[in-house]
Amino acid sequence: MTEHSGHEMATGIGSPLRRKETERFVLGAGTYTDDVLLANQAYVAFVRSFHAHAAIRGFDLDAARTVPGVLGIFTSEDWSSVLGVGAQVGRHERQAEGGREGTPRSPMASGIVHSVGEIVAVVVAESRYQAQDAASAVGVQYEELPVVLDPEAAMQPDAPLVFEDRPNNIMVEIHFDVSDGKSADETFLEADQVASARLKTQRIHALAMEPRAVVASYDHVADEVTVWLSSNGVFGLRSQLAGVMGLSETKVRVINPDVGGSFGGKNGIYPEEIILPVLARYLRRPVKWAEMRTEHLAVMRNGRDQTHYVELALRADGRVLAMRDRMIADLGANTGPNVSMTAASLYLTGPYDIQTYKVDAYAVATTKNSHGSVRGIGKADASFVMERTMNIAARQLGIDPTEIRFKNFVPEEKFPYRTATGAMLDSGRYAECLRKAMELADYERLRREQPELNERLTVKRGIGVSFAIEPTGAARRGQGGGYGACRLKMELSGVISAYPAGAQQGQGHITTVSQIVADRMGGSPDNVHVFEPDTLVTPVGAGAGSSRTSQTVMPAVLVAANQLRDKILRIAGHRLGVSPETLRLEGDVVRGAQRQITLREIIQIAYQDVDRLPPGEDPALEVTGYFINTNHVYDRDELGRRNEFSSYPYEAVIAVVDVDTETGVVEIVKYVSVHDCGNMINPRIVTTQHMGSIAQGLGTALYEEVLYDEDGKLLTGTFMDYLLPTAQEIPPLVLGHTVTPTPFTPLGAKGAGETGTISAPCALGNAIEDAFGGAIEVRYPPYTPERVLKAIQRSQAVATGGASRG
Repeated sequence: MTEHSGHEMATGIGSPLRRKETERFVLGAGTYTDDVLLANQAYVAFVRSFHAHAAIRGFDLDAARTVPGVLGIFTSEDWSSVLGVGAQVGRHERQAEGGREGTPRSPMASGIVHSVGEIVAVVVAESRYQAQDAASAVGVQYEELPVVLDPEAAMQPDAPLVFEDRPNNIMVEIHFDVSDGKSADETFLEADQVASARLKTQRIHALAMEPRAVVASYDHVADEVTVWLSSNGVFGLRSQLAGVMGLSETKVRVINPDVGGSFGGKNGIYPEEIILPVLARYLRRPVKWAEMRTEHLAVMRNGRDQTHYVELALRADGRVLAMRDRMIADLGANTGPNVSMTAASLYLTGPYDIQTYKVDAYAVATTKNSHGSVRGIGKADASFVMERTMNIAARQLGIDPTEIRFKNFVPEEKFPYRTATGAMLDSGRYAECLRKAMELADYERLRREQPELNERLTVKRGIGVSFAIEPTGAARRGQGGGYGACRLKMELSGVISAYPAGAQQGQGHITTVSQIVADRMGGSPDNVHVFEPDTLVTPVGAGAGSSRTSQTVMPAVLVAANQLRDKILRIAGHRLGVSPETLRLEGDVVRGAQRQITLREIIQIAYQDVDRLPPGEDPALEVTGYFINTNHVYDRDELGRRNEFSSYPYEAVIAVVDVDTETGVVEIVKYVSVHDCGNMINPRIVTTQHMGSIAQGLGTALYEEVLYDEDGKLLTGTFMDYLLPTAQEIPPLVLGHTVTPTPFTPLGAKGAGETGTISAPCALGNAIEDAFGGAIEVRYPPYTPERVLKAIQRSQAVATGGASRG
């Protein structure tokens, strides 16, 4: 890595460089999709269902057509006959886990709506407000159908069907039954203790700062379409659009301008992203749609929402012998497969050495909004179940919650460690990480002081422990994600243009890409210009998601930077008559022991005086680097085992809370997090990412939940009803790091964006129950004052013989 003098600010790999892109955003100079303004641009608004399940019986478009500025109103009947699209649009889903293929559907509801917010018609007008007015004037006649809201009830044979072409509402099933000897069922029969619980994760939003937006234009002479959108990548949409519109992929260009966050919510393809390019071609003019926040809350895919019936078989000393789980995942109005359920079933055993494991998992359709990715998809559910159950087991055995974890951690000498489901945990020093968290929290003192503090009548002190792993860098058969790419070009001026195959959504990728290139080139990150994802110039890649950029794209940047540096040194060596190995690149000069040559001279040779190139050397200073992460096992073995993720960062949390027994209010007294994401390319960015992740996790733990009424209507459609934490609700954070590099990438870095989100609901739930010595049960976040108070009242009723625990 680049060395710097003491007075010089470090800028290479591992340096806490400030984000290059921050000033532009703070000054309001970012260019988001809604900032794209094209000549003669029209605007789109969508008519959405306000029923959760209903048959469409007809439309009344007369009033809407009289609204000034209306250019067209379209329903699903117009998709092929008027708009000229001959194929239906799939949901970008593929076969998985023996589940059914995602059903191809029109991007507008045809015949039946399956959730509130589903598109039933689209309006195009000269202005945004004219389009919205006309959409409000569209009349739709519905015949309501039975709603399906409870996934467990939806599994019953006599339950109403969500999708009329399916035999039942179970869309996907996963079954594991693996052991290192006796079966799981036999092991449970011989266990000293069995800890069991019903645990549920609530339905939540990703809620990026920028809602979704799409701009599409069509060049009828060239028969080419260009799309700008706020998403996690560009190549998936290009392929789908080419198929739907009957175009070659070379005729479809997709661009990600600045993206104001995603947190998983912008992963995959949405119907609007297909509809707008089709409309642009039909109307032969550009069209724009920018999502309103109320739309965003209604139709942005939701996350979590799993119910688990979990059991641990235990020895009396706390060693876990086996795990069993029955999992029900609420898909909403989706036909599967479900990455959330897959990830949860693969990683339930977490950081623990448990080789006997059985799970029966079901993804069930309901008439709620469609399920999808939200930060920590599936991994958060798995950690919640494991970490809450470990505390329940510790309490049942009468041992400290840290002791049961130390007893069951995968030991350092076993890494890389293959779990019962085939996941290959790359590296870890779990015990060291938890000990450091305990030291930062002064855990022993907290435990000594707790009994005296809990003599108080109205406030109880609780201490929660959790330890979460974060599988990162997903890659799946037929879906990609296992490699990264980056193109680098040194311009004639010496500036380096970088085209990484990964979306930038606020993670700081522009800065880290610049750092890696500058480190290898011996120059300044300011000399590197990182371009937005654009299918015209960017190498093909999987896009952002699953914290995979550090696992694939950043190593590819390193490979490309090394290639570019080595080519420069070869040209310099040939010109100076010395071996390239004796030279070093330092900014604008290549230096040897006796002689030197300027970078400007090398650029001139590469682009102009090509007769001076070394024999066999190609002209120009342009390279493309690729990196394949080898820690993936794509195909399942006979027991269903494989490894979908390439690295496994982790976090230990000690959370201290005070619970008001009269109001149920939970106050966070101390929150300690020790995080290990391997080598940090930029520690400053890692820290701020982790702090934001914790804040999102605290929102999940204490505030956020998507709720529906008995008719399937959304109850949390505004920020008055769907609560988010503000800066005032985030407590002071005590942060620490351990560093355990992954052996599977040259940078040694792991993903760094999700453990904070994953851990908070585990640690705070454990802390709340600990405050009452296990006398209350809070197994379903968010831990709102109402929920906590009801749990206290149930406990008091049980203590007086008035009710059973619920």
